[in-house]
Amino acid sequence: MSVSGKYEKITYIASGGKVSAQSIVECRLNDWAEYNVLAVSARAVFGGAEVQSGEIRYGGRVYFTVLAATPEGGVVSGERGAEFTHRAECESAAPAQTADVCLGVEKTEVRRDGRALILSAILTAEIELFAPADISYLSGGEGVVCDFRPVRLLQAFACRGEAEIEEEFDTDYVGDVLAHSETPFINRVTASAGALEVSGEINLGILAKREGESDAVSYERLIPFRAEIPCDDAVTGAGCTAEATVREVNISASCDEDKNRCRICARFTLELRGRAYRAESVHMSCDAFCPGYESSLERTEIHSSEPVAAFAATERISGTAAISESIDFACSLQAVAFGTCRIAASVSDGEVTAEGVVSACILMKDGDGTPKSTELSLPFSFPVRCDRAKKGQAARVSALACGISARQKKEGELEAECALKLYFTLFEQETASAVTRIEAGGEVPECDAAVSVYIPCAGDGLWDIAKKLGRAPEEVRRTNAELEYPLNGSERIVIYRRKQIEL
Repeated sequence: MSVSGKYEKITYIASGGKVSAQSIVECRLNDWAEYNVLAVSARAVFGGAEVQSGEIRYGGRVYFTVLAATPEGGVVSGERGAEFTHRAECESAAPAQTADVCLGVEKTEVRRDGRALILSAILTAEIELFAPADISYLSGGEGVVCDFRPVRLLQAFACRGEAEIEEEFDTDYVGDVLAHSETPFINRVTASAGALEVSGEINLGILAKREGESDAVSYERLIPFRAEIPCDDAVTGAGCTAEATVREVNISASCDEDKNRCRICARFTLELRGRAYRAESVHMSCDAFCPGYESSLERTEIHSSEPVAAFAATERISGTAAISESIDFACSLQAVAFGTCRIAASVSDGEVTAEGVVSACILMKDGDGTPKSTELSLPFSFPVRCDRAKKGQAARVSALACGISARQKKEGELEAECALKLYFTLFEQETASAVTRIEAGGEVPECDAAVSVYIPCAGDGLWDIAKKLGRAPEEVRRTNAELEYPLNGSERIVIYRRKQIEL
């Protein structure tokens, strides 16, 4: 009997691998060497990416904000921007692929160079590649027995969009806005036909000085937003994710001396990055053999990570914070600036554990009235209940730290607290194996006995028995109809040798 496999091909958008890269972006701030730097913040804006053979080239711009104390005891601020182009090596990268790049600032540093300050940021890039992929899998053939099972093919479609947000609000009367920080937070993502609908908040922090005073004060405002990300491949109810970054921001202030109030106008351009998922269940041969012949198989593994649940939560954290500079009761705390939150999550049955650290710069004055600062870090870890959480799932979480405050309860220590807004996305992860090629080898001699008995192992299923016996599952079931699978190991399977008739 001849043996020949039959194959079918399916095309889908597949992940081409993930790669992480780090680089340094620097810019120069002239005539600042005589100032005492209090804090530096940086944010990265993605500009574009190009995939080439063996590497991904990506670029953008980093915006630095620096606060410093003058020799006269005042507080000043400065802003600078630096463009960058970097490359990340990746063996699997090819021009046919597209790159989804997420930028973040890991750390900022300052060093003096003559009369200038050199501001540097360690930039991280998390890159995922996507490209059309073909899978040619075994679908049957002459002399071939296949074990077909449903395999989940997951396609991910990246999309981008922009949103213009504007907000006006009143604050106490201020004389000078020193610095501002913006943290966008998405707390809901849903897919509709042709678009992803997102909603969230922008946490705007403003550091200012009151009119006629040198002390710094901080204000915070949560600005809600709603937007759509165009996505031709999105369908209603499909799994989806989204992230937001601030591409441009403009803050202006107009003061009313008579009312002792200040009106702040904030305009933002948000860059929205989304991903729509579409899953298809395809019956593929996960195993195969050629009855009467030795068989060699080639396989491919198919991985999927599909969002299955998303939910928002809030948590209030407090405790003794770690600080970078010593303080005492002679220090007077003034303002909080550049609050951030780093967070990760792990999943177990019925709950998700969130852990990370909230960081901020605390501006203050010592006993002599000299401006000082200290970096505050407040670690946290807590569980969040979720009925849909299952061990083995992966979790992605974003967090927004609101209302960060600090006070001295003991000399030399800072007690800090803040409210965390959280958004979790749970991913179901699957790995399946599909047979992509089968080759028949030498013949396997059949037992000469007219009837033989096979003793199975506990847990064997119908396919396991069929493959061990080298017979089609239908034949095994027909000749041993009383068996129930999986077997417990006490059964006996009767095998009848095929009778050959010579003419």
